[in-house]
Amino acid sequence: MIKKIICAGVLFFSFAFLTGNVWAKKTVSAPEQIPEELKILAKKGLDNIYGVRIDEASEYFNEALKKYPDHPISRFGIAMVTWARLEYLEDESNPELEKLYAVQTDEAIETGKLWLKNHPNDSLAHMCMGGMYGLRARLAVLQHRWLKAYSSGKKALKSMHRTLEIDPEAYDAYLGLGMYEYYAGTLRGVVKILAKLVMSGNAEKGIKMLNLCREKGYYNSTAAKLLLVEIYTKTGSRYADPVTAVKWAREFREQFPRHAQMHFVQIVSLYENKQYDESLAQSLDYLSHVNDKDDDIYKERYRSRICTAIGTNYLVKGDYENAEKYFSMSRDTIKTDKTPARWAVWGIVRLGNLYDLRGERDKALKYYKEARSYGNGWGFFESIDHYMKHPFTKEQLPGALPPP
Repeated sequence: MIKKIICAGVLFFSFAFLTGNVWAKKTVSAPEQIPEELKILAKKGLDNIYGVRIDEASEYFNEALKKYPDHPISRFGIAMVTWARLEYLEDESNPELEKLYAVQTDEAIETGKLWLKNHPNDSLAHMCMGGMYGLRARLAVLQHRWLKAYSSGKKALKSMHRTLEIDPEAYDAYLGLGMYEYYAGTLRGVVKILAKLVMSGNAEKGIKMLNLCREKGYYNSTAAKLLLVEIYTKTGSRYADPVTAVKWAREFREQFPRHAQMHFVQIVSLYENKQYDESLAQSLDYLSHVNDKDDDIYKERYRSRICTAIGTNYLVKGDYENAEKYFSMSRDTIKTDKTPARWAVWGIVRLGNLYDLRGERDKALKYYKEARSYGNGWGFFESIDHYMKHPFTKEQLPGALPPP
């Protein structure tokens, strides 16, 4: 299952910003040129989203909307700002933002349809359409809504086909297709069957495409690199490369020294490389920033995330007392948060794991049931139900740091 590491997520709003398809063999006619100012506004908007300067990103995309209201990239950007707030600032745990994002996505798609009737060779507009449908597909996968993921993914691929028919030399286009190739080639069960109805995936091919985008992409180089870090830190994967992930995570920290999300990318990478002492040290440093009320980069909303990460590192090290302390701190955020964060609910699952390791099955089941009471909006039921049937054991350590 896809692990949301960078954004914890990745950051994954931008994965689809300029997606394409290398199946295209020929061009149909010269791509329509769009104003250079619009390209610059979009690039600056995305750069600010990567830097988690959401208000600044909003200013650029609102300026684009004011000057170019009919082009889909303007409304695409507005929706991306909302997505960034949901991903980065609310940890996918704000139903109101999720509803707003859905409305803005619909508006962007309708704007795109109207624009393309009169501008059929605007490759950027086609890429925006593919991006919006691609984001819908990714969100559906994170929520384990496989039919929705299939439907949206199919529409995204159709737009991607058209994009490279118009302009086959866009290296940024390898991001969306590389992502699809990788996940269609590695996901299991029903989602893999549905994916093969569109095309069969090839994970190795997908990784090569992502590296090409990382090396030569203009808009999406950072997104490709972050996605590769996610792939390289997938627990138990044959494609895991935590050594490279640690190297790139340190590069991200140098590039973005005041960036909570990139800091967390480093914590996960160190964990997956079994550098538990360093992962723990970075996690405790992260928490110190959250505790600093004058630090507006490390949000209070991140407390559950980092406390669960700290607890997991202690769990792996066999320090059950400290593990319980930090899992409980993560759980306690539910009392103050308007909407429970996914990491807080996962911290409750981890408490269940901890009590299983202590041999206190009744307490473990109590925590699993508690976590289950918050619903399956994050796709936790599969893991929780497994733990309710089969106690968590030491053999399952270290396991993954992020939730499934």
